[in-house]
Amino acid sequence: MKGEEKLWTILNDKLDTLRATNRLPQAIRVAETALEIAKRAFSGTDLSLATSFEKLGQLLDQKGDRAAAKGYLLKAHTILEKVNPPDQRAIYRSARRLAFLCDSLGQSEEAINFYQKAIAAGAEIEDIHYSDLGTMLNNVALILRKSGRQKAAEPCYLRALHIYEKQLGPDHADVASVLNNLAVFYTNERRFTEAEKIHLRALAIRENLNPPPLADIAQSKCNLAVVYHSRGDYAKAAELYQASLKMWEQVKDKPLKDYEIVVSNYADLLRSLGQVRKAHQLEVRARKKSSG
Repeated sequence: MKGEEKLWTILNDKLDTLRATNRLPQAIRVAETALEIAKRAFSGTDLSLATSFEKLGQLLDQKGDRAAAKGYLLKAHTILEKVNPPDQRAIYRSARRLAFLCDSLGQSEEAINFYQKAIAAGAEIEDIHYSDLGTMLNNVALILRKSGRQKAAEPCYLRALHIYEKQLGPDHADVASVLNNLAVFYTNERRFTEAEKIHLRALAIRENLNPPPLADIAQSKCNLAVVYHSRGDYAKAAELYQASLKMWEQVKDKPLKDYEIVVSNYADLLRSLGQVRKAHQLEVRARKKSSG
């Protein structure tokens, strides 16, 4: 067995070299051979066997064969979960990869399960970046919302906010982004009082940053306008749509889609007030600015 363990180590090193030099077909062949040796050389709960399953799964994922990749990554993860004491970093890495893979395959419930495992493991590791945990919580919230489980989604946004505030303090730009996501969620749920309060806080943070992030401020003003628009406070909504457009027009490389959303929302408001000509003029002017 010692000879096979040594051969496995040699193949593993060769595999890493092939992968680093982008020789994917050769790397997959070596990974398959290394895995067969690992199955003979190591016990069913050995980390080396988990490594072989994981590396072959990663290579197949890189190749685009996600369904096959998932099978190997699942076997690796099962081994990692049996190790005592648990290696939280390895579990985090494995669960996170499986979460994103299942999410991309549209396997929502499995994705949620692995996101939650990764978040739980990541919370035990001091140097895991707050944005990694925040992204996963946001992804879980999106899956839950798409499947009609809005109430279950809210704690994900609140937990992400808690993580960001703990790491960065209450007035950081990234905290404002999380607040924005939470407020949009409340708007979609027609919880306008909560949405207004949180959008106002996000806007205040963004306006106090130096230099001011014009695109983010424009986004906040548009989102706040949507709240007022939705609850029938058209004067406030119009004022904020105008302020958002004015700010977008100062952004050199403005995202066309975001700019068009403000124009479309404001034009809808004008039409609902009977100002059809003004709405048309706004859209024509916006098209010229976008093409210019």
